[in-house]
Amino acid sequence: MAAGEKTGGLLEWVAYTALIAVTGLAGVFLPLFYFPAVVFMPLPAILLVLRLDARYGVLGLATAGFVMLFAGQEPAAALVMIIRYGLLGIVYGMLFKNYVSSGKSLAAALSAAVALTVASVALMYALTGENPLALGQEERRLLEQQWMAMNQQMQAFENMHPERQADFNEYLISIYELYIPGQIVVSSAISAALTYILARIVLERLQFKIPPAPLFSTMYLPWYSIWGLIAGLGFILLGDQFSPLLAKAGKNILFVLLSLYLFMGLSVAVFYYRKIKLALPLKIIFLFLSFSYLPFSITVLLLLGATDPLINFRRLPDLK
Repeated sequence: MAAGEKTGGLLEWVAYTALIAVTGLAGVFLPLFYFPAVVFMPLPAILLVLRLDARYGVLGLATAGFVMLFAGQEPAAALVMIIRYGLLGIVYGMLFKNYVSSGKSLAAALSAAVALTVASVALMYALTGENPLALGQEERRLLEQQWMAMNQQMQAFENMHPERQADFNEYLISIYELYIPGQIVVSSAISAALTYILARIVLERLQFKIPPAPLFSTMYLPWYSIWGLIAGLGFILLGDQFSPLLAKAGKNILFVLLSLYLFMGLSVAVFYYRKIKLALPLKIIFLFLSFSYLPFSITVLLLLGATDPLINFRRLPDLK
């Protein structure tokens, strides 16, 4: 490698490493920027892999982690940001670099995002002794205040006795706490999907050769995904007999699956919305009715998403 190329590569490495560190610090110290930061943070790591190599990407993550520590961030928080979002960028970079098909890339990256999230939660618990899957006293108090303020603004329970309002608020908080694991998994998958979209936009503008984007209307789940539903229901039944932890695990599995089924049901609906030949005014009326009766529409989408892996409504040739 020529001296000029080495210098250019070093400057790129420094720039992308600095971007990782700055983005991670912004996500921690500026709460309003947390979600945009976690969506953007894997992007410099992706570019490190594509411009240089995966080894430089890992080195950049390690260096960014040290910078975040020296900037005053807690060690556990810095490690979690690097592991949960930085390593996801390395995964994306390797998938793009090896020209893996978009469908397989997205599936692999979402699986990696969930695995990295589980690892980061375990690491946080090991380093701090605090359970990220349970609400602390301060978090519970803030939630209670938010629920009460929202109820007062909406005047939804103004005729309810104060004690019953307190009991109802406690019930809502317990439901929220029950599904914290599922919420973490779903939010990680959403941020990983948004990162994928952002990465494709940036890489196309930088004229990288990447596989064609997947069609939303042809996305599907394999038939064996039904075992996830069976496992969730099975854990709930076993939990009722043996351990509440099993029941909690089953309920969170179903929470994640319902979110996934809703997404896949929407894919089926979009497929037929495009395929069926109707006049545009009729389609607009249909959309208006769908949004007017959201509980019914959501139920239909969930049923479509749950049964499509077995029935294959769209007769997709690759669905096996």
